[in-house]
Order: sequence, then structure tokens, then C-alpha cells
Amino acid sequence: MPAPNENRITILLATANRDKVRELRPLLETISPLFKVVTLHELGVEVEIEETEKTLEGNALLKARAIFDLLSERFPFMIALADDTGLEVDALDGAPGIYSARFAPVAAGQTPTYQENVAHLLYCMKGIANREARFRTVVALKGALPTTEGCFQFEHTAEGVVPGSITLEEQGNAGFGYDPLFLVRAAGKTYAEMSMAEKNRLSHRSLAVQQAVADLRNILRQKQILLTDTNTHP
Repeated sequence: MPAPNENRITILLATANRDKVRELRPLLETISPLFKVVTLHELGVEVEIEETEKTLEGNALLKARAIFDLLSERFPFMIALADDTGLEVDALDGAPGIYSARFAPVAAGQTPTYQENVAHLLYCMKGIANREARFRTVVALKGALPTTEGCFQFEHTAEGVVPGSITLEEQGNAGFGYDPLFLVRAAGKTYAEMSMAEKNRLSHRSLAVQQAVADLRNILRQKQILLTDTNTHP
């Protein structure tokens, strides 16, 4: 756990997915010294939030709100950050979309593995010439921040989109999820063929986080947020 620093705002990553944490954390920690990133694992919090909304925006906000409500007493001033990501394939009418993590058919009560989802997508795309697709991430912020007039609460969403195509077979061994199948148009290779640093420069999640942080900086300026000894630390 990083040493407490009272001149920073605590950002709680509202995900138990450690692959997402590995991507999100460096994006946030290197952007500004104003933020201290804390994970649910570091807090000893185990919670499963069912994604019941019909949009990426809805699911991202649902998760951010749930973690904010769960930990608001422990962290009176903080920001809960959640994301929801979908792979949208043109030939499949935008599927798997919000069901990207649960795309492959499995027994009731089970969640498909990454490899099962990849195999199912290849099966669904067999013989299809149009391979166009996009990865879309929505980042949601739910926060309570100190101002000269007391506590300012807010919600905000930001989006990142990367166009590409679905490969005919897996390419590369890095990344997770559909990374071996998603050819990034701007790079000419899949996410799974990139280093973490390269992926973080180009990815949909990176773009969404960068936009969310830019928007957050505007909020800090507009509301004259106080960065003083007001955070509660775990």
C-alpha cells in the first residue's frame, strides 16, 4: 500500500478484475500527483456487482455508485472510478457489446473464460468477410470532494473508442480478453502483440481514462476543490 499523502485525492478502482487494474493504475498514477489510486484488493474488499444495465454507460455508473456507497463512510472525500468495455462487431450487429465478458455459452451460473469467449467469437465470424469492429470503453466517476463551501458530489462519464477489425486467428500472447483477435487499425497489429506501454498509449480504456482525467481537472478548477488534510486513509 502506498504511504498516505494528505495532499492527494483518493481514487478507488471499482473493479475486482486484476487485468483491468494493471491497465488502469499506471494510466492514473502517471497523469497527476493529485491522485492516490487504491484498489478493492488492497482494502480487503470483496464484492461482486451484477451488471444489469443495458448500456456501457449504465453499467459503468452502476459499479461506480455501488463502490461509492459501500466505502463513503471510510472515505468521506474520494472518487470511485469504474469502467465498462464492449467489443462491437459490425457483422454481428454490434455484439457482443455489453455482453463481451459473457459472450460464450456456458453452464448456468458460470462465467466464460477469456479463451472461451475468443473461441466463440471466431466461431461466430467463420466465413464472414466483413471483419470491422471497435472497442468502446466508458469510464464513470462518482465523487465527493471538499470545497470552500463544503462537500461537492458529482457523477461523470467519459468514452474512448478504437476502430479495428477481427483477425482470422489469434495473434500475439500479451493482453487479455479479446486482445489476440482485435487488430488495431492505427497500429497494424493486435493488442496482444503490443507491450503494456504501447497498449496504454493506444487503447480504448486509455482514451477514456485520459478524457475522464481531463474532465476531472476541469471540475477541480471550476469547483475550487481543496487539496488539504481531508482524505481518510485505509
